[in-house]
Amino acid sequence: MDALTIDQFAVFAAVVEEGSFAAAARRMNRAQSAITYAIKKLEDQSGVELFDRSSYRPVLTEAGTALLPRAQRILAELGQYRLHARQITMGLEHELKLAVHPYASPQLLADLLSDFEANFPSVLLHVRVEAKDTAMHALRDHAVDLALMPEIASSVPGLERSLCGEIEMVVAAAPDHPLAKLRGGRFPASLLRDHRQVVTYTTIAPEDLNVMRGFGMDVVNIWHVMDFELQRALLVSGAGWGVSPRSRIDDDVAAGRLVVLSPQGWGNVEQVWRIAVVIARAADNPVGPAARWLFDRFTKQTLAETS
Repeated sequence: MDALTIDQFAVFAAVVEEGSFAAAARRMNRAQSAITYAIKKLEDQSGVELFDRSSYRPVLTEAGTALLPRAQRILAELGQYRLHARQITMGLEHELKLAVHPYASPQLLADLLSDFEANFPSVLLHVRVEAKDTAMHALRDHAVDLALMPEIASSVPGLERSLCGEIEMVVAAAPDHPLAKLRGGRFPASLLRDHRQVVTYTTIAPEDLNVMRGFGMDVVNIWHVMDFELQRALLVSGAGWGVSPRSRIDDDVAAGRLVVLSPQGWGNVEQVWRIAVVIARAADNPVGPAARWLFDRFTKQTLAETS
C-alpha cells in the first residue's frame, strides 16, 4: 500500500471516465499494456479488485465504486496543490486583510467576496469592521491591506484610493413614533432635537460621543448603542429615532416596522444624506494579485445604496 502512486490514481480515473483500457491509453498517450499494468498494480497494492473484466468493457466492482471518489479527491487536491504553488511563484498572497466600515451593505459585500473566493480559494481572508479613522491607521501600519471606508474629505498622503459609490443614510422611526405621525413624517428638522436619538458607536469615534449631537440637531437625549442591529431593534420598539444606512432597514420599511422620515432642512432637498465610499490601500505596502483583484472589483462594483 505504501507504494501507491498518483499515476495509478490518474490511470484509474481515466479508465472510468473513458469507459475502457484502450480509450484511457489513447487519452494518456500510452500503450494499453501500460494502462493494464498500472491498474493491476493498484489492485494488488490495494488488496481489492477495482474492475470486473468479465464483460466486453471493464465495469467497476463494489470496491472500485467505493474507492473511486477517494482517488478523484486525491487527484483534485493534487491539482489544487499545483495551482497554489504556481500562484505562489506569481506572488499570490497567503492571506489578505480587509477593513470594512460598518455603513457598508453586508449583502453587497457577501456577493463580492463570494466571487473573490471563487477566484482565490487558497487565500485566507480576514475581514474586520473598523471606523474610518481606525481604518486609516491600520492601512498606514500595514495591519490591513485594503480598507473600504467613507471618502476622506482632505487629501491624505500615502494612501491610494478609488471611489466605489455612495451609501444612502436615512432618518427612521417606528410608525407609532410621534415624529412619524407628524404630517406623514414631513416636519422641520429642528423637531428632531425634542425626541430621543439612538446612535451607534460605529457612527463616530468614542472620544467624540459628547461632541456629536443629533447630526447637527443639538439633541439632548441620546442613547449610544454598540451596533446597527441593536439600533434597529430599538427603533422598531419605538425607543427613539435614528440615522441608519438604508440597506440596514429596507426589510423593516417594507414590512411596515419602520418608516423613513423626511425632516426638512436635514441632508439635501430630498432629505437624504449620501456618503461617498472608497476602497483604499497604503501606497508603500506592495500588494499581490488577490489584493489588486479585490481593489479593482470594489472600484467596479457599485456599492451605492440609492432609492
